[in-house]
Amino acid sequence: MKITVDLDPRDIWRIQERAEREGITPGQILRDELTTKRTALERRTRIRARVLAGMCDADIAKELDTTNQHVAAIRRSEGLPANRRNQRRTA
Repeated sequence: MKITVDLDPRDIWRIQERAEREGITPGQILRDELTTKRTALERRTRIRARVLAGMCDADIAKELDTTNQHVAAIRRSEGLPANRRNQRRTA
């Protein structure tokens, strides 16, 4: 499948330079970058859902195999308060 996109010239130059440096196609660079962004968004969504469910940072970090600091940073960037351990909310 072929998809056409409009990119800022700086992004095109960056992608082409990286592709030449790594010896791969610009399409592979784009797929890699899209996958990385999707994974980060999915992780952010999972953390947000668990915070809203009342889980504490440590439990979320353990469940998602990441650090407490990473969970706390995402939680703060979402404007969510920290939860105390064992204070799960029931809906």
